[in-house]
Amino acid sequence: MKKATLLLLVAALASLTELRAQSWIAGADFETKFDNREYSGNRFGESKTVFGVRLSPEVGVAWDDRNRLIAGVDLTHDFGDTAHFLSDVQPVVYYQFQSPNFQVNAGIFPRSKMLGRYSEAFFDEEVKFYHHRLQGLLANYRAEHGYVEFAIDWEGFRTEKQREKFRILSEGRWHDDRFYAGYSLMVLHYAKTLDETEDQGVVDNMLINPHAGVRFNAFFDFDIRLGYLQSMQRDRRTGGGWLTPKGGELHVSMSRWGLKLENRLFVGQNMLPLWKIYGHDLYECNTFFGVTDHIYNRTALSYGNSFFRRTLKVEAALVLQYDGVGCGLQQILKIGVNLEKVFTRTKK
Repeated sequence: MKKATLLLLVAALASLTELRAQSWIAGADFETKFDNREYSGNRFGESKTVFGVRLSPEVGVAWDDRNRLIAGVDLTHDFGDTAHFLSDVQPVVYYQFQSPNFQVNAGIFPRSKMLGRYSEAFFDEEVKFYHHRLQGLLANYRAEHGYVEFAIDWEGFRTEKQREKFRILSEGRWHDDRFYAGYSLMVLHYAKTLDETEDQGVVDNMLINPHAGVRFNAFFDFDIRLGYLQSMQRDRRTGGGWLTPKGGELHVSMSRWGLKLENRLFVGQNMLPLWKIYGHDLYECNTFFGVTDHIYNRTALSYGNSFFRRTLKVEAALVLQYDGVGCGLQQILKIGVNLEKVFTRTKK
């Protein structure tokens, strides 16, 4: 049924192209990712290997230079998953309005439409790969010296078996040639199913991250960012009131020729106090932020570059994770392709 609906939508878009549109669009976003995590010496990281591929072909129509209506499909496959032809198939359907400074996306659209550079205290890289689509609304405004964005991602539709879940995101940043300052914000609401049981509670999870930084060149390109993380979390089932873990995050990077050496240091409290109850259902962040020894450090040496007019992107990294207990090693290799062609039709 879902496949038939998607085919009908694509056919409808093709009809619109013939009848009314000034141009039509065809494109595809491809990414394959190898992420090997060896965390046996750590207390808070899970050893695993993420190795898979994602392909998101899209077609659509564009009119008046500012409007687009896009339909596509998000295809994901985990290498070695012999039980399924594809591990996951999800629709992509959205409207986009774009002017020189303002952009709105409504529907089911790729995460890449967002401008924000959220800390891994919000989203882990694995989440960005598998939770590739946002369902809801995204609006952002970009000016010469900064931007601001707001998004609603409705992640769970309430049914007898599925809990209601939605997330509000916002980020803003001001910058000049050297200094910048801004904030990142998340408000997560995790509710019950229609078939409620006594062990189900309504959970609120809020996180604010004001930050400031400086960028400069001294043979290498340096970026130094200092941020404060403040969370407010409440499980209404227990009636225990608000939990308010907090901490500071220092990010320092130096890069040249595509090579980058960066270090991220977190000092603070356990930012995942309800992890043992809700796990990944509540937290999509890097689990190392659940440290209880008040320190987490991530050091990475990476190479990243774009080729063929920025249509091909390659990234490789070797990462050392320390959680106050032990050290873990992570190896990453990503290859991405982004293609888009706009076919203009002369109006008769």
